[in-house]
Amino acid sequence: MFILRNCKFVEALTEGTSLAFGDVVLKDGRIAEIAPAGTVFEGENEELDLKGATLMPGLIDMHVHLFYVRSSQAEILLSNPATLAFDCLKYAQQLLHIGITTARDVGDDKSCPTVALSNAIKEGIVVGPRVIPSGATLCPHEAGVEYMGNILEYVEGPIEMRRLVRSNFQKGAAFIKLYGSGSMMAPGSDPGVRILEEDEIREAVKLASLRGSYVAIHAHGADAIDVAVRSGVRTVEHASLISESTLQYMDGRTDVGIVPTLAVMHGLMESENYTDFAEAADRTRKLRDNVIACLKNAYRHDILIGWGTDVHMATYQQNPGLEFQLRKEYLEYANVDILKQATINSAKLLMMEDQIGSVKVGKFADLIVVEGDPVEDISVMYQPPAHVIKEGKLIR
Repeated sequence: MFILRNCKFVEALTEGTSLAFGDVVLKDGRIAEIAPAGTVFEGENEELDLKGATLMPGLIDMHVHLFYVRSSQAEILLSNPATLAFDCLKYAQQLLHIGITTARDVGDDKSCPTVALSNAIKEGIVVGPRVIPSGATLCPHEAGVEYMGNILEYVEGPIEMRRLVRSNFQKGAAFIKLYGSGSMMAPGSDPGVRILEEDEIREAVKLASLRGSYVAIHAHGADAIDVAVRSGVRTVEHASLISESTLQYMDGRTDVGIVPTLAVMHGLMESENYTDFAEAADRTRKLRDNVIACLKNAYRHDILIGWGTDVHMATYQQNPGLEFQLRKEYLEYANVDILKQATINSAKLLMMEDQIGSVKVGKFADLIVVEGDPVEDISVMYQPPAHVIKEGKLIR
């Protein structure tokens, strides 16, 4: 057993106990017991004294592209599948190092390196976060998306959608990713325009549901978001211009949510990591205030808001807490709700709330230790945690 001593708990992220402070027993990769501080446990056990530091569930990033490692889009496109697999491993291990114990890849290369990586991590061949792969993104023909050619499968109509959804699952995808609106990034594209038809989306949702899975959809514009939500998708990625009427439709529901990605928006406007995307940066600046207003409005409703970043690995290396900072400063979300978005909310959207997302007996021992109280001061989360634990093993 591995025992964490003198842990401070975040009430909103700790289940099955009324303790605010205590010891946690980890066994066989799971949380085995939460006990009062100083409890005597039989046998010789490895221990780590947190000395009052805060114990939290491991973080979840629901919107990453693990091949986003190399310095230019051209380098990524020209990389062979074997190279991409190692790039994905490099990024995944960077994420684990900073406390992200579950990463959902929302758009892989056609060769499916993240499927291979996910399997290798499960088998113990390499160390990394829990990786949830989608396979290639399913997208209709749209202006400017040619630069994403290696990560797209073009789809036209519900019959072709049916074939490609089945193909992605056959290759090992855990869920289906659709491209439902124009793109911020693609030259000549209009992010406000819906590019998938309702019957195409519904076909993907139907096939995914038969597998016990779900659909995530890239959608910026209000119409694209509304049609997607009413067609049964589970997560709306970006949700940049979500409307009041759609939010009212989603209010109180637990089978659908949104995954904002402020870090990539900020990166496009401010970061040298996106120098290839001058047009996208200009487009983002024009929409910035509207996006912030819409995402602030989403917070006024009872909907599930998950955690995503969509950033290049270099952004995480330079500023690992950027998404925390932006949700606080741009959106003015409450600290405890920001913490829930990065943990238990995202676990619910992943349909994994019985396994991850909170400190609870029986769940995976995916945990981080932070110095200070993030409920009182969210800036605690702007830096990497003091310790990271994945399935009961101390990563650092």
